[in-house]
Amino acid sequence: MTIDPIINGKLDKMEALFQHPTLALFNDLFTEDCDYITFNGQHLKGIEENLLAHQRLSEMKLFRGATLQYRSVQIKATGPDTAIAIATGGIKFRWQKKLLQNRLSINTSVFIRQSDGDWKIASFQNGRIRKPGLLQRLLTK
Repeated sequence: MTIDPIINGKLDKMEALFQHPTLALFNDLFTEDCDYITFNGQHLKGIEENLLAHQRLSEMKLFRGATLQYRSVQIKATGPDTAIAIATGGIKFRWQKKLLQNRLSINTSVFIRQSDGDWKIASFQNGRIRKPGLLQRLLTK
């Protein structure tokens, strides 16, 4: 059996979690000691820190009505109990008709199979997708 439907189902819950972060959703999606590296490099450790950060975001007026949208997902099983999912997507704000290309981020999630057979995210990291800067373009010629 492929793990793709399981991982994709978990990622679908991430979209719901963004709008309504609850402890129940976090417990379903993440390991207790999960790590989250935000797009600006902040390292959040454990469900409590992660939940609090997402609750604060959802309470901000700017994020009311905003949705998290995934564009593409690549899933690699790296062993019988581990998988890596790489997804692109971003936040579409309530006043936007569509997700803007310059707001796209890439997310890497490490999934671990639990002793009960469920898959949970042990670590995930977001990074903004940007075009290469001048220095990078010069160095890669």
